[in-house]
Amino acid sequence: MYLFLPCIACTTCEEVLDLPEKSKLNLNDLKAMKPNETVKCLTHLTRHKLSPAEAKFIWIKIVDLYNGTQNIPDDVLKELHWVITVVTPEEFSNLTLSNIEVISTLGVDYGLSQAQLDAIADRVREDFGGKQPEDYTSYDLIGLRQILCAFNASEIDRIHPKAYKEAASVIGNLKNCDYEVLKAFAALAIQKSAFGPPRFWTNGTLQILGAVANFFPKEFVNSIKSSNNGTKS
Repeated sequence: MYLFLPCIACTTCEEVLDLPEKSKLNLNDLKAMKPNETVKCLTHLTRHKLSPAEAKFIWIKIVDLYNGTQNIPDDVLKELHWVITVVTPEEFSNLTLSNIEVISTLGVDYGLSQAQLDAIADRVREDFGGKQPEDYTSYDLIGLRQILCAFNASEIDRIHPKAYKEAASVIGNLKNCDYEVLKAFAALAIQKSAFGPPRFWTNGTLQILGAVANFFPKEFVNSIKSSNNGTKS
């Protein structure tokens, strides 16, 4: 367990909240807060991008307060935001990810490593309400976001095309996603129950698909653009 020395003039969450709107605490400020005050103020502390040292210090305080990662409640996990950048794959493996609000926090693009995303994806497979990919709703897919990039193509193939359609604009903006994953989403997009027969697609359909559209044959995309040339999409 991390040992926190008593602070001479500890900063309370109430004092932090009274600071000017645009103010941001630095590492020394964070060191002046007790773990319980840090957690009480977590929503405020994690709303801005944190340096690795700041994120690490907050994370250590959280783990210390709850005596281990496995004991951290969902209400705290869903407020981690930029803190998750310093959570190790091993620590992610000790979390229980059954709450879609927690999953939605972890699904934001914070530039996590593949190892971190893989660990989160493994927990989602194990914990998320017994759901399989074919059970995911569009709400689930939007919550998962970057975590989907750690799925394999065979899992993406099982997602219902209609659920994918309703989340397509979000999925089309995923960053650094595996080639096979986006290719699998492209295969979902051309199913009739997603966007209908491709011959009826418009330029607007391609815009919704975003990066996924890059995985169609170039002549396929050009034919859609040509057929809609001069029309509003």
